[in-house]
Amino acid sequence: MKTIFHVCFGLLLSVAACVSFAASTGEAQLIERGRYLATAFDCAGCHTAPQGEPFTSNITPSMTHGIGGYSEAQFARAVREGVAANGTHLYPAMPYPSYAGITDDDIKALYAYFMQGVAPVDTATAETHLPFPFSQRWLMAGWNFAFAGGKPFAADASKSAAFNRGHYLVSALGHCGACHTPRNIAFAEQSTLVLSGAQLGAWRTPNITSDQVSGIGGWSEAELVRYLSTGSVPDSTSVDCSANAICSKGLLSHQTTSRMQGKF
Repeated sequence: MKTIFHVCFGLLLSVAACVSFAASTGEAQLIERGRYLATAFDCAGCHTAPQGEPFTSNITPSMTHGIGGYSEAQFARAVREGVAANGTHLYPAMPYPSYAGITDDDIKALYAYFMQGVAPVDTATAETHLPFPFSQRWLMAGWNFAFAGGKPFAADASKSAAFNRGHYLVSALGHCGACHTPRNIAFAEQSTLVLSGAQLGAWRTPNITSDQVSGIGGWSEAELVRYLSTGSVPDSTSVDCSANAICSKGLLSHQTTSRMQGKF
């Protein structure tokens, strides 16, 4: 009887160990997936390097100055809707209108990475002080109602997997339109001029539509991959590459060739 008990107990321990190993492996893979997403789409580009106003937030898992106290639902709301855990509205310099398209699975991976794969930094960031009326963050609720409110990306069944993957990377995670789409008088992206190039302060982002003359429609796949990964422009007369260093050295240099081939 004791022998049977010992055998059963041993089996239970083995099963528990296997379940625990599988859970830890799954969590590690989730964190790694989140790390890949955060690195590939250059979260550190804005949240680490010094920036002008509006200042970016501390997105480390600090319990005092970061997002360490955020639940996954609060994290998702901040990323997709631009509303912090305390209800404060973020400015759309944080491209949450684009991030609204991030899938639930990628939100989960990003949350796992930021909470478990990033070291907490207990340092406060600078306060943003914009002139009236831009200092009234509550007004962003009206702006969001008019110009935001997107939904998680939904694949187009009539298109290929590569097209849908590229569309997702460009419109959601990559938030390409945040820089490459002109904005209207309310600083919202103009839906009729998506990715056609825009003036951002002293520099201009290029037209990355399929236009054969002013865009990148005449490029080969290899040329497009080179442009996205290195910033090297096949024909410097067709696209102004002055701002592309931001993408090529940050966001897109982390993408594999196979992932790039679905874009645009």
